[in-house]
Amino acid sequence: MLYGLHSRKGGALQEQYEAGKTELEHLGHGTFTSRIWAGAAGIGGLYNPVGIGTILEEGQEKRVIDGKEYIFQKPIKADFAFIGAYKADLYGNLIYKGTGRQYGPLMAKAAAVTIAEVDEIVEPGELDAECIVTPGIYVNRIIQVPEEDKR
Repeated sequence: MLYGLHSRKGGALQEQYEAGKTELEHLGHGTFTSRIWAGAAGIGGLYNPVGIGTILEEGQEKRVIDGKEYIFQKPIKADFAFIGAYKADLYGNLIYKGTGRQYGPLMAKAAAVTIAEVDEIVEPGELDAECIVTPGIYVNRIIQVPEEDKR
């Protein structure tokens, strides 16, 4: 199963999806983040009001809480998470620049294996502990790709 906020038309993913070889679920940012959080927290899911009154509620478990209707959202646990970060130390501790900080830490916690692509790898102790966002316990592999080699 692939989860995404949007997808491009064409390419290998669309071919696999149309051939029935890949499942794809499109999610809004809030729902995506909530479901990743649930996976990272190790809880069985959560109730979310997003999608009530739309085709998204079809076939879903619903519940009324305090007079408001909610859809049950299953947690997202990934086999692999490929995340981008600014720097890592040799223990896998990560710091971010910009928007990578939004989903990277959550995905690292929700995945069985996390592979981090970073601009720079430094020695242990070189990262300011106050700036580390993702502890190395959640990172399995680090790949250094200098900025000039990225597209």
